[in-house]
Amino acid sequence: MAIRIYEALQLPIMKQTKLTAGKKGLQNWIKWVTIVEVIEDIYRLQDGEFLITTGFGLGENTEKRKEFEKLLSIGKLSGIAIYTGFYLKEIPKSFITIANEFALPLIEIPANINFSMITKELLVQIVNKQSQTFEYSLRIHQDFTRLVLEKHGFDPITKTLHEIIDASVILIAQDEIISSYIKHDFIDINNLKNLYENQMDNYKISSQPIIANKNTYGNVLIIKEKRLSEELDSIAIEHATTVYAIEFLRRKAVEETQLRLTSDFLEEVLNPIIPNNKDMIERGRKLGVDLSNPQSILYIYFPLLKEENIKEKYNELTEIIQYTMGKSKIPYLMRTKSDSVIILAEAKPGVNILELAENLLNSWNSTLSNEPIAIGIGNTTADIYQLHKSAAESEQAARFSQILFKPKSIVHYNDFGIYQLLIEMKESGVDLEEFYQKYLGNLFDSKGVDLITTLEAYLFFNQSIKKTASELYIHRHTLKYRLEQIQKKTGLDLNNYDNGIKLYLAILAYKLLKYIQIQ
Repeated sequence: MAIRIYEALQLPIMKQTKLTAGKKGLQNWIKWVTIVEVIEDIYRLQDGEFLITTGFGLGENTEKRKEFEKLLSIGKLSGIAIYTGFYLKEIPKSFITIANEFALPLIEIPANINFSMITKELLVQIVNKQSQTFEYSLRIHQDFTRLVLEKHGFDPITKTLHEIIDASVILIAQDEIISSYIKHDFIDINNLKNLYENQMDNYKISSQPIIANKNTYGNVLIIKEKRLSEELDSIAIEHATTVYAIEFLRRKAVEETQLRLTSDFLEEVLNPIIPNNKDMIERGRKLGVDLSNPQSILYIYFPLLKEENIKEKYNELTEIIQYTMGKSKIPYLMRTKSDSVIILAEAKPGVNILELAENLLNSWNSTLSNEPIAIGIGNTTADIYQLHKSAAESEQAARFSQILFKPKSIVHYNDFGIYQLLIEMKESGVDLEEFYQKYLGNLFDSKGVDLITTLEAYLFFNQSIKKTASELYIHRHTLKYRLEQIQKKTGLDLNNYDNGIKLYLAILAYKLLKYIQIQ
């Protein structure tokens, strides 16, 4: 710890000295005292040093004077004291001008004051301050350590910090107030933005991040009267942020353990063979979910995610899901895999699963991540033995969302009526490749022009030339030419309704098989 310049000037030994310039820098900290008679290298001096010099060579040597003037302006020292009566009769005006400009206290010392006396007094004060600071820091450390060991959560930490520094203290994480102790009536806990928008000349507002393992978990906001601000506040705040970080880590460890338990249990629940549903329901209730109520399954994954970013992005997604589901107050279980996240959520009356999915999507998008997610929703069921089927439906919905003509971020299984039919046909032994080749085979040789995409868009927009051309960013004449080529190659009249159905089914069969092959 250090002392400030104004405190040093109040010492008895400094009564005969004179502050010549740099009054605006009286709040500067003196971290150490250095006595130099001949200043040879100004860059060897350390930040916060208080320099005492006799000014040897500064009177007659122009080069040394210019070097000293540079020292006054570089902002390294807390202050400079120059003896007059040895080598300088008075402090040069250029020194005074520069010291005032750069708020560097410049002190004149008469020749009758001994070097060692000033040094001793200043160093004694610095050492005493360090000793007091150490004792204070130790006491604060003990107080906060006790709170950590007692595991009472965030509120006791906030209250203790509030009492120590006599300030309003607000703990914020993920844009929500986690804990607060308010001293000032003008603070609206529901509208903290006003604190920054309004002029508060008499108050100091500071925000300290809470960091652990290179992750920022939140911020602690401090509001205090400027006239009451103390040097030791920073020590208490530093200890508090450390303890906050420990509490966040402790909670994260609990959440990770809970997640492992719920993940393992959900895997059992989604197994097609459940030996004892009563046991499952009882175990589910212990984990906060009543499996006797209707349940919905959501399947979430990154359709475009590159292999090297998988772990990082899924960790981030898991945290977003936990936060959003926690806010929703909907009982849920979650299971994380290397390439997906499955959520089982209670679909009791009043719970809108689509709205829940939209909240999850919005929460993810609010992170400004450039990685899109796909959310599939299975059919809601109150039969525990049908949950595995709902899980399969949600996965199909999420995965097949990418083969829709216009891929969507949120898709319900029932949105894939025709695809469901094709899947059932495939599972029953129908050769879908033979089916689509029959109608589309000649379109694959289109010399670089994707006639299948053109045909799909044309059928998707109910054979509207205007909408199709706009969607494909081509001229209507170009579209008409392509449609003529499609009719020639397929031998089918596109204006015939039955032909349109056959071709559309063939396109869906082609896209379905193509997508299944790359999965």
